[in-house]
Amino acid sequence: MDSLDIRILRELWQGREGFPLEPDVRKSYRSMARRLKIDNVTFRNRLSRFYRSGYWKGTQLGVNPSLLGMKANMFWLLDVQLPLEKDALIRELSLVQGVMVIIDYYGPSLAVGTLLDGKISIEKQSELLAKLSGAREVLWVDLPFPKCKMELTPTDWRIVKAIRANPRQSYPVISKEVGVSVKTVKRRLQKMNEAGALFVMPLQNLKALEGAIVADLVVLYSNAEAKTDVDNRIISQFEEFLTLATMGAPKYSFFAFVIGKIWQAKEMLSWVKRQPGVVRAFMGLVQDRIESYETFTRLLEKKLREESIYA
Repeated sequence: MDSLDIRILRELWQGREGFPLEPDVRKSYRSMARRLKIDNVTFRNRLSRFYRSGYWKGTQLGVNPSLLGMKANMFWLLDVQLPLEKDALIRELSLVQGVMVIIDYYGPSLAVGTLLDGKISIEKQSELLAKLSGAREVLWVDLPFPKCKMELTPTDWRIVKAIRANPRQSYPVISKEVGVSVKTVKRRLQKMNEAGALFVMPLQNLKALEGAIVADLVVLYSNAEAKTDVDNRIISQFEEFLTLATMGAPKYSFFAFVIGKIWQAKEMLSWVKRQPGVVRAFMGLVQDRIESYETFTRLLEKKLREESIYA
């Protein structure tokens, strides 16, 4: 994987400012190629290679958690004591209510992404995950999805239903399923994009990634001023490796990198720890990413029933 591949990955799933993931679910490949200053054919050829390798499995539609009465969180379980074999622990964690993704890092660490009822205490969830895993330290953060700026209409929810498995479904197919004109479909999708109602969830098979290592960096700061400064310096210093930066939380930031050598991760982490205002920094080398979107699907089905989409 070269520098252009990394830039393409960042373009595919990095959200615009204020969003942890890309909210424009219909973002065209042509516009991405233009931003990267490459031709459309080169962009599509690189993406096709991702698919052929088995690494890139496409995307799934996500709905702003606030529209479902939920909140998204990320937990990093550090120095896990492994009361079970790690694979068995991962299976047990996957059964915990609300778990959507588990990231298996090399060594005794894991990350768990959840979608929880807004009334559930994140501290309680942190305690539960720590108890199950035997983690000596748990870092957690609310994923910074901004509140959606609109109420979705029944037509909007029908469009969501039509594209949930394939956000790039053709407009005529969506139009036929929803029972409105192509023009209306385009207009409603554009409005939902502008309001931050939807986002793209990338589907990856990291075991198929050859010649590269995915490294996640979590940084805890002492204050907002230091956070802004160091976030910008991290991006500037390591942009050639960066695929995702989520910086909207008050004291935490998360960065995903693709590197070629383990020593690069060590040097990056050492550099980050030396920055003023950094209280804690953790870097995990990703072995696997286990995605389970049944929770999201169940919540979406419930919402569609409430909106009488399944009449």
